Amino acid sequence: MIGFKSFADRTKLQFEPGLIAIVGPNGCGKSNVSDAIRWVLGEQRPTALRGTKMLDVLFNGTDARPAMNMAEVSITFADCDKLLDTEFNEITVSRRIFRSGEGAYFINKNPCRLRDIQRLFMGTGIGTTSYSVMAQGQIDAILSSRPEDRRGVFEEAAGITKFKADRKEAMRKLDQTEANLLRLADVIREVKRQIGSLQRQAGKARRYQELKEELRGLDLFVIRRRLTVLDARLRELVAELAELAGRDAAGQEAVATAEEAAAAIRAEIVENERHISEMGEAAAQDAAKLAHAREMITVSEQRIAEYQTWSARDTREAAETREQLTSLRERLTAMAAERQTLEEQLREARGQRDELQQRVTAERQAIDQQRRELQGERDKSLERERRATQLQNRLTGMEARQRAAHVQRERLAAEQAHLAETSASRLQQRDALAASLEELRAQAQQDAAALATIEEERRGTDEELRGIRERHGQLSSQRAAKRAQIDLLTEQEARAESFPGGSRLLLDAKNPLKLDPGVVLGTLAAQFKVSARFRPALEAVLRAWIDAIVLRSAGDATEVLRRLIARGGPASARLIAAEAPAVENQPAPPAPEGLTPLADHLEVAEAFAPAAGALLKRVFLAETLEQVPSPLPRGITVVTLAGTVFHANGFCEHWMPEGQSASPLARRMAIEDATGQIEAIDAELADLKKRLDGLVGQQETQARSQTQARQRLDESRRQAAQKEGEWQSVCRDVKRDEERQRVVGKELELAVAQARSAEEEQAGLAGELEELVNGRAAFSERLHALQNALQERETGYQAQNQTFAEARIRESALAQQLSHHIGQTEIYEARVTELQRQLEGRSQGVQSYDESIRRLTEQISNTQAQLEPMRQRADESRQKLEALRRQRDAKAGALAEAENKLAARRQALEKLRASHGALEVEQAETRLRRQNHLDRLLADYQLNPAQLVAESDPKWGTDGEPTIEKAEARLAVLNRDIQEMGPVNLVAIDEYKTLEERFALLKAQEEDLLKAKEQVLDLLRMINKKTSEMFRETFEQANTNFEHMFTKLFNGGTAKLVLIENPDDPLECGVEIIARPPGKRLQSISLLSGGERTMTAVSLLFAIYMIKPSPFCLLDELDASLDDSNIGRFVQALKDFLAQSQFLIITHNRHTIASSDIVYGVTMPEKGVSRILSMRLPDIGVRELEVVAEPQPEAPPTLPPKRRRRKKTEEKTEEKTAKKKKTTSADKTDGPDETDEADLPEPDDSADLEESENTGDAEDTVPATKERDSDDT
Repeated sequence: MIGFKSFADRTKLQFEPGLIAIVGPNGCGKSNVSDAIRWVLGEQRPTALRGTKMLDVLFNGTDARPAMNMAEVSITFADCDKLLDTEFNEITVSRRIFRSGEGAYFINKNPCRLRDIQRLFMGTGIGTTSYSVMAQGQIDAILSSRPEDRRGVFEEAAGITKFKADRKEAMRKLDQTEANLLRLADVIREVKRQIGSLQRQAGKARRYQELKEELRGLDLFVIRRRLTVLDARLRELVAELAELAGRDAAGQEAVATAEEAAAAIRAEIVENERHISEMGEAAAQDAAKLAHAREMITVSEQRIAEYQTWSARDTREAAETREQLTSLRERLTAMAAERQTLEEQLREARGQRDELQQRVTAERQAIDQQRRELQGERDKSLERERRATQLQNRLTGMEARQRAAHVQRERLAAEQAHLAETSASRLQQRDALAASLEELRAQAQQDAAALATIEEERRGTDEELRGIRERHGQLSSQRAAKRAQIDLLTEQEARAESFPGGSRLLLDAKNPLKLDPGVVLGTLAAQFKVSARFRPALEAVLRAWIDAIVLRSAGDATEVLRRLIARGGPASARLIAAEAPAVENQPAPPAPEGLTPLADHLEVAEAFAPAAGALLKRVFLAETLEQVPSPLPRGITVVTLAGTVFHANGFCEHWMPEGQSASPLARRMAIEDATGQIEAIDAELADLKKRLDGLVGQQETQARSQTQARQRLDESRRQAAQKEGEWQSVCRDVKRDEERQRVVGKELELAVAQARSAEEEQAGLAGELEELVNGRAAFSERLHALQNALQERETGYQAQNQTFAEARIRESALAQQLSHHIGQTEIYEARVTELQRQLEGRSQGVQSYDESIRRLTEQISNTQAQLEPMRQRADESRQKLEALRRQRDAKAGALAEAENKLAARRQALEKLRASHGALEVEQAETRLRRQNHLDRLLADYQLNPAQLVAESDPKWGTDGEPTIEKAEARLAVLNRDIQEMGPVNLVAIDEYKTLEERFALLKAQEEDLLKAKEQVLDLLRMINKKTSEMFRETFEQANTNFEHMFTKLFNGGTAKLVLIENPDDPLECGVEIIARPPGKRLQSISLLSGGERTMTAVSLLFAIYMIKPSPFCLLDELDASLDDSNIGRFVQALKDFLAQSQFLIITHNRHTIASSDIVYGVTMPEKGVSRILSMRLPDIGVRELEVVAEPQPEAPPTLPPKRRRRKKTEEKTEEKTAKKKKTTSADKTDGPDETDEADLPEPDDSADLEESENTGDAEDTVPATKERDSDDT
């Protein structure tokens, strides 16, 4: 095992034939061996392993060691091919758990399930709950459990656990079969019901299909006729709308003339209104100032009256306040005298209280002093008694130590020789492990470096992939934006929104002018390709002709103009012939210095090249304004990159488009730029796709390499960690052996010195004990005298304390009165202060009111003097405002006449537009109806107009092809018939056929399940019969064996097993145990003593062993409650079964240890880490110890009865205190610092145990001595 609980290092225990004892001090990890066996056999309860969760079995680390992340235990059974019914002579069962929570099971290093392990050991007596592993707590579980729970032990002995597992599996299968039959019956009923329903639905579906087929033919016929009618009406509406458009233009000109006349009159009225508004504001301001002055006079007079009222009120209240002040001051004078009297009384009461308090305190101190003296004497008495007991215990312990000295010297000598041999072999093993460890560490470093290289490459690939994916997403977004831009610009170009009406007719794909193909070469903008740098210059030069249409020749241009004029209506257009004019076949003028021809920076369509050369051959390009020559040479034009044009006649102009879509040239160039950008983006996306595919493959390869490298590194580290653990273990063993050799030498010297000093110390302790016993009487008399004196003084103290309490009550009452009096005085003084403040405030208020009255009187006189000039200015403003209003009314009449004329013309235009709108509405409705037919054609029948024409007409009857009205009437009938049919399941026919096949299959499955159910029932009957027979046969044998073993182990008595029948299930009957030890009446098992219960359980265990012995048996401190006489019979019983089974016993009992063939000592030289030491006792001459009576210590001198009772009580108290201290000391210790109680003698006095824990026992066996090695070190 490795990493299991306290066994951090790899530990191997080889259990050879014979009785094997596992010993060691408390807390060293003995029971962890038992837990390891339970765990590897499949124990799933953490509480059974003394934990709260399964991860508690992992080594949790110490101060010097880290925690381990894996625990593994393996157990190997040899010569087990017949017992386990396998083809292997050896079976190794392993269990592994990791700190992450994962676990695994193995059989011969092959992964398996827990169920496989449990089934392997069924019926062999091996298991986590069988009788092969028995702990002390399980004794009570067997004896105290219900009779039904005891049955499991007998089933394991009878070998029927495997049959019961088969029975349980068969019951589970039977339940599943029953459930499947129930579900299958429900499904069959449902399918049968569905077949009946589907039979009706299938006939309905066939009728539905016939009606739908006829409906489709008629509906397509109606749609085709309706579309023909609607197309004819749409052509008529287009012609009518064109006529109304011409009349609309004339009406707009008449309305515009009337609107101009009305606007002139309206402007004059607006100007007049502005003068009226200004004059009105001036008049309103004058009237407001006059009203405000009059209001101020009224308000001031009201405020004067209010101030006079408030002044009279404050004068009256000031007189009342002076009277209240006089009364309060007289009351304060009387209260000052009363306060002085209360203070005198309080001082007198406090003096009396202080005097009484001093007396009480002095008396209390005297009492405390007497109590301390009394307690000191008691402590001295208890100390003397404790010292006497301690001396007696030490004398008894010294006798035991003298017996142990001789055994210890012999043991140390033998151990010295053994350690010398062991140390030499371990040094060789350490050197070999060190060399192997270095090789493994070097390999691990190489694997780590390889893994780091792969991970770095993987990170680089991941980062590059991330960048490529981000770039791919950005390019995709850019491409989508450019595509949307192209679509928008192409749509705008196709609509030709910025072109005049005639140009739009020429660009219309429908060719309304009926021109020959190839006449129209496109727009002027489409003939050029120019970069963004030179685009403003070209647009500035061609600005007036930027919306021109390029035609093939001048003759074509003449023909186009003729047709446009003949067509009539608004049809403006600018035309350019692609052929160069004859007059322009002159050479181009030379370029001025620093300028270049604009044509050199352009790409022109091949068909338009002659005209472009003639058009631009005199146009030169200057990069900035400074490069433009002044004056310009004759006959040339200069344009700058910014779009400024200079003509030879001195004219210049600057033009900049408002937006990218304002110019056809800009729109065409934007489409070409976006198309080029999309092509570049597509190329980059294709390159990114190739790189992405390559990197993904590279990433997968790197991932596989990384996984393989990590696996190699983990394996290297695991091997290195395992080898390092082995090396460290050997190093610790070497160091421990060296230290132990040094300690053994010192122990030999110390043992001789201790033997010499023991006799001298024993004599001194005996004399001291006699002196302590003789002085007990004098101490008792002194304690009695001190206690009587204390009682008399306490009586006087109580009387003085009562007088002192009365004085404190009187003082408290006077203090309360004085406090209340002081509070009242403070209230009156605060009221005096408040009244004085009010008096001062009212006097100041009276003065303030008088001043305000004087100021308001002066203000009223000044305002009355200004009233008359204000009134005159207001009258003048009102007269001017009336004159302006009369002028406005005259102009309003003229405006009304002009607006009436405008309204008449607008009404005529509106009627015209209403007619136009009605026609447009009709056109839209007609188009909508046509589109509705097309949409329904596509939605209902997935046909387009071309496919509709190809559809054949339905087969008509004798009446021939019907009219549209008759066809629609028949359609209504068909729709009504289909609607009356309701919901129709069109797949009912196929579903009906499928359900019939399914019904036949389900019936066959039902028959198969019924046969399987009958087979399972036959198997259950066979298992029940066989297990009943095997159990009853085993139970009879176990009962006979139990009676025999009980009589043998108890030297008499009777016991038997009784089978309690279970009427519900005969295979689940219980087992009752009846036991009567020798000399006792028959009684309940629960009333037996601990030793009797253990021996009863052992009798039952051995009775089962006589029937079917387990390959091994682990007993965990089963002998802890047995006395020496029962131990002998228990050990003899174990030896009787050694030929049939191996016994492993965890024990503290020295007789059991001495009877063992091999002893495994569990030690803890390193805190928290268990170690195993082993030895064969017969090889070192250790025999089983005889049970002899321990020597009794000398009785102490006889005491009187009363003193004896007190002494007994004190001894019990001291014994509890010593036990509590010892327990606390053990809890604080990380490792086993004390020798185990099993290695000590068993004296009657508990003090002997206390002394022996520090010195050892003369009757210790060799394994027990080894257990103390680590503690002594």
